[in-house]
Amino acid sequence: MPNDIDLLVRTSRAVGGVHRSVGEIAVPVAVVERDLPMSEVEVLFRSPHLPCLAVLDPADGAVGMVSRARFADAQTGRLGYGRAVLARRPVGDVADWSPLVVDEATGVVESATRAMERSDETRYDDVLVRSGTWGAVATSDLVRALVAALSERSLHDPLTRLPGRELVLHTAREWARLLVGSRRRLLLVQADVIGFARVNARFGGAAGDALLRLLAQRLRAGAPEGAMVGRTGSDEFLVVVLLPNVPDDRAEVQVTAVLDGIGRALAPQTPDEPGVRTAVVVSTPGAADADALVQEAQRRMLVRRAEPVPVVAPL
Repeated sequence: MPNDIDLLVRTSRAVGGVHRSVGEIAVPVAVVERDLPMSEVEVLFRSPHLPCLAVLDPADGAVGMVSRARFADAQTGRLGYGRAVLARRPVGDVADWSPLVVDEATGVVESATRAMERSDETRYDDVLVRSGTWGAVATSDLVRALVAALSERSLHDPLTRLPGRELVLHTAREWARLLVGSRRRLLLVQADVIGFARVNARFGGAAGDALLRLLAQRLRAGAPEGAMVGRTGSDEFLVVVLLPNVPDDRAEVQVTAVLDGIGRALAPQTPDEPGVRTAVVVSTPGAADADALVQEAQRRMLVRRAEPVPVVAPL
């Protein structure tokens, strides 16, 4: 599993940011009518930035496409006379009148799936994107976006959109290696919703899910900038903070400030909202075993769970 996580993280970094919809990665394309002569189409394709042409039929509103590869094939022709023969013919005679067309809000995964479901001849053609202005997405860009989306889904919790357990642990191990030769420390805060099962039993699973999403949002806002905040269990969260280097006499103040921010974020805000217990572990300056810290946080959480449940007034 660690090797799988390393590969997913490397893949996620290599393909760049995650895009939700195909409109985010579409590039503008020129739009022409079907009766435009091929001699004028040749001029348009002289631009190396033009991936394809959208072709419109004013009579019936049909949409076609001429990809760069389709244009090159037509210009060559079977006997090498394509360019001369096609110069005066309309682009509509060359266009593909059944291209894949998607709306700009269509998801990347759905768009890539529909692209791969095409026939062998057109599977790798560009995809037209319908919006206020026409756009297109190259298959290579669509596959790249698909890889990013699937990598992100594999590393994140689908309910809260927070990093999942494996990504949190991977990050903690990476940060632990950064401590060597410095006076920095690693702070771990494990959070556990008190009586979460009763929330599901009393209000239903949808209410429990809504509570977790709300706590995740508040915890992310309450944690220091740059901290890793993840969901590591059913009702458990883990915050990992790489603390800046400060003098020893300020170390305790530094940790207290972080815990105060997290505590305010997790404090109940309504009478029906359950409290959240936390367990805190701080490494020694300049050295940390991430797995040992996580294990210690879990041990301390077990101790906290055995304690009487405190009565916390909502904010």
